[in-house]
Amino acid sequence: MRKLLQSQRQLRQKRTAAIKKGTVALIDLGSSKVMCLVISVAESNEVNSFSSGKSQKDVTFRVVGASTTKSRGIRNGEIYEMREAESAIRTVIQRAQKMAGCLIENVFLTFSSGSQKSTLISSSIDFNQREVTEADIGHALSKLNLFYDDLKREIIHALPVNFSIDDKHGYMDPRGISGSKLSADVNIVSIQSDIIENMVSCLNKCDLSLAGIALAPYVSGQSSLLEDEMQLGVVCIDLGAANSSVSVFFRKNLIFSESIRIGGQHITSDIMQAFQISFSAAERLKVLHGGLMPANSDERETIELPDNNADLYTDRRTITKSELLGVIRPRVEEIFDCLRAILDRSDFEFLPGQKIVLTGGGSKLANILDFTSIFLGKPARVAVPMRIQGLPVSAHGPEAAAVVGLALNLARPQDEVWDFKAPFEHEGDQLIRKTWRWVKSNW
Repeated sequence: MRKLLQSQRQLRQKRTAAIKKGTVALIDLGSSKVMCLVISVAESNEVNSFSSGKSQKDVTFRVVGASTTKSRGIRNGEIYEMREAESAIRTVIQRAQKMAGCLIENVFLTFSSGSQKSTLISSSIDFNQREVTEADIGHALSKLNLFYDDLKREIIHALPVNFSIDDKHGYMDPRGISGSKLSADVNIVSIQSDIIENMVSCLNKCDLSLAGIALAPYVSGQSSLLEDEMQLGVVCIDLGAANSSVSVFFRKNLIFSESIRIGGQHITSDIMQAFQISFSAAERLKVLHGGLMPANSDERETIELPDNNADLYTDRRTITKSELLGVIRPRVEEIFDCLRAILDRSDFEFLPGQKIVLTGGGSKLANILDFTSIFLGKPARVAVPMRIQGLPVSAHGPEAAAVVGLALNLARPQDEVWDFKAPFEHEGDQLIRKTWRWVKSNW
């Protein structure tokens, strides 16, 4: 527990130091693209959290640089070729800092991993009847069993999602409430530790320092969902290139998250193999002519396939739109079958809100909204990230939800377990205060 607290506190300290420098970079390390935003930040006087750490102050920011490049050396949100990934990161950083007119040293990173796992754990403490204090909250959270049997996993987020006092549930800030028993429910999100190690190593080779990290399914929801949706209960489905994820929010907290290793690139690959064309041509075919809902004219509508070997005297190959939809739809049905299985495990059915929100590059596929509503039997909408100051028009689409959400998370970080002082830390503080009082009184 102490080791986890120390490592996460170090990241919080790096976050504070990065903000004081005034300029930081945000990188979305995706399987199809690597996107970078450079933002100018300044601390505000408001404090968003109810933990006492100064590192939790809100910040104001504006985008001063942006860049996107094709992803290289990255598959399923993991680095497979270090040199290629390093080259892609260097490319976006150099372009973005040239636009911003400054040198980048500190980086906040987000990515989607098919290995992520969400677990809800609880702990409780008993005390004499009195008002709950912040020290009690830290004490309850310190009782959590944050040790995995699998030592190859690392905790990325530890989000308190509910507090209970004397078996009364639903408290988000229990301070000042009288009782004799305090319980805490925490959502633990973890991934394989070697994924983090490879990314940190890659950033170090690019002469960059990691100042913070967040998983894309979490921050994509923060940038795409409305406050009322997050309060009542909502599912954010992030359809990425290599991973598709489900994030369930309730009472403005992430209560469940899980991913699968299937995404938009698999659809493109199916088109490429079915019609024997290049991957880039298949991607263009999917974007321009793809869809999911059949129409009466699909059998008559023809699409000309690109062919590099064709000349003026050779008949060009054509397919019908119905044939294209026949390749796309089975793969999308497979993706949503897996996502529906995840939703069944999440107990989403018991939440007051039943809305599905789609984001990510895959949500731009034609008719995806109608398909989702019919397939999952829930009301659905396609979301774009919130507009933030200075954001270029090219980053207003759903594919930019993760990097925009990372900026919002940087500005208003949510309290996590390591933002509260554990009992042994309070004892240390008390000893220091006693020593200081003795020195003042005797010298």
